[in-house]
Amino acid sequence: MRVKMPSISCFSYRLWGRVPYNLIFIQFEKYIKVSINSRTVIFMNEELASHKGLFQLFVLSLLLTEDTSTVSSVMDKKRVRLNYGVETLRHWDKSRIADYYGFVPLEKSIAKNPLNAMEPKRASSDKKMRKFFKLFNLFWENEMIKDPLIIYEEFFARESFEAFDYFDRYIQHECRINTLSAILHNYGRDVYGSVKRFM
Repeated sequence: MRVKMPSISCFSYRLWGRVPYNLIFIQFEKYIKVSINSRTVIFMNEELASHKGLFQLFVLSLLLTEDTSTVSSVMDKKRVRLNYGVETLRHWDKSRIADYYGFVPLEKSIAKNPLNAMEPKRASSDKKMRKFFKLFNLFWENEMIKDPLIIYEEFFARESFEAFDYFDRYIQHECRINTLSAILHNYGRDVYGSVKRFM
């Protein structure tokens, strides 16, 4: 039986000069570990979908993370150790997606690679869930000034800009060729030469 490798993703959001909120999702075969800054809970995979806002941010984290199959690391020269984190397109300051991938360190167990960890055995207790959702709701109601659907649209517009730009230029070029071919065929070289100068 093939075992699913864990994956990691991150949604990092900061509203202007405030403290950033980093939601890190580590998905195993049956469970998903979710951290918001220093609070961590474990859900069964299907349970996550029942929390609409959290699930929307999970999907966004998958889109914004550079590579969900790897954990990034940077050398902490003071402590002489590797610090682990995730490379993601952060949604910071001017309330838009950054143009580059930024390193978001793991709050808990920063010196351990979470993809090497064993899958959790059970979901978190109700008490732990309540504490987690108290922090999450504070973030959702006070910090998330932009609907996740708008962030999706921004991401897809950003990702598809080059493709649309290419097709626009291609269509303009093809239209020019078709127009000039029709003029040459129907009106001859004199008219074709005159029109071509103005196109």
